[in-house]
Amino acid sequence: MSKIKKKIKGAFNSIVLPDFDMKTLEKRKGMVLVKEESKKSKKGLWIGLSTAVVAVCVCLFIGLGYFNNNMRVASTIGIDVNPSITVTVNKKEKVLDVTANNDDARIILEGMDLAGSDINVAINALIGSMVKNGYIDELANSILISVDNPNSAESEALRQKIVDELNAFINNGNNISVVSQSITSSSDKESLANSYGISVGKLELIEKLIDKNNLYTYEELKSLSINELNLLLGSTTENVTTSGTASDKSYIGKDKALEIALSDAGVSSVTWSEVEMDYDDGFMTYEVEFTYNNREYDYEINATTGDILESNREYDDNANINSGSSSNSNSSSSSSSNNSSSSNTNTSSISSTISGYASEAESILSSINNITTPSNRNDALSLYREWESKIESLDNELDNYDDTLERMYKRGELSRSDYNSYERQIEAIENTLEQAEETLEYRTGYDD
Repeated sequence: MSKIKKKIKGAFNSIVLPDFDMKTLEKRKGMVLVKEESKKSKKGLWIGLSTAVVAVCVCLFIGLGYFNNNMRVASTIGIDVNPSITVTVNKKEKVLDVTANNDDARIILEGMDLAGSDINVAINALIGSMVKNGYIDELANSILISVDNPNSAESEALRQKIVDELNAFINNGNNISVVSQSITSSSDKESLANSYGISVGKLELIEKLIDKNNLYTYEELKSLSINELNLLLGSTTENVTTSGTASDKSYIGKDKALEIALSDAGVSSVTWSEVEMDYDDGFMTYEVEFTYNNREYDYEINATTGDILESNREYDDNANINSGSSSNSNSSSSSSSNNSSSSNTNTSSISSTISGYASEAESILSSINNITTPSNRNDALSLYREWESKIESLDNELDNYDDTLERMYKRGELSRSDYNSYERQIEAIENTLEQAEETLEYRTGYDD
């Protein structure tokens, strides 16, 4: 055992250890390779991950921008004639989709692929197809363009772009009329439009007409064509622009309507007149107004047949009946309040009005004297009713005017002598009308 111990001790003592220098060790501190390589690996991993994230974000940003500019719906355009079409476009105003809202629209879109087209190209193609298929012609030539975009400035700019394109279409000799509006759709409006079976654009146009004339209703106007609605718009409707002239060739026309009214009133020329299209009791009508001899005339005439549906005549309250000076004024300082007030009344205007009534009564009597009685009793009855209505209308006007003169006298605006003179003249006119009625009964064999 002692020999073994000696060998082990000798071997141990023969081991030579290196000379440890602390400075050398500090320099070699960074040589712990395993640990240093491990730290570098983690740092590289984070750098790699960061680069990947940035790349993904850039891609997402680019992709989102591409989507917003090219794929997302920026504006919706409604096109209504009878065919009703909806076109969606992106921010670049390129067509994303075209939808037919009814059967007529499906005919218009047959064989078309407008996706990717500029909106102006699409509009031209759609309008051309409507003309080709007979939905736009000389009898009904109106188109409604409704632009829906949450940004009002963008909406207006796109509306104007489309209108400019269609105006160029008009300037090239195409007979169309364009009604355009910027709208804001909502779920409530869409629901209401669906309940009436119309587009939101047409619904909003009807709303504007109702705002203009509160006698209209959705139920009345929903079935009218865009051309008929355009005719009702007239020249001033808020937030709606029109270009071109809506065709009225399906109707008798404004000039003919005025001619019918003047003929019925027995008037050849007037100082002022106005004729507007209207819709009443299921009929397109002309509202005719004119003044003659200080009287206002109002007629409602069926726009299709020319029949007089209603007529009314009344004294013009705006006439200068209470202006000017009377030639019969009393300058005496002791004159009564009646005579003093009457100096402000234009008696010549009153005389002129009464003279007009007298001329009309004489004209009626003369016409009745020249009547040739129809052999057919139904025709005779119709003739009687026609002239009886004219006599009654003038008689009512006289009564109303007589009441006006009486009020003027009681207010001191007419002297007693003037008032009595006018009363005698009106009584003479009433006698003429009584004679006309008796002659009418004799000529036609009818009476009340």
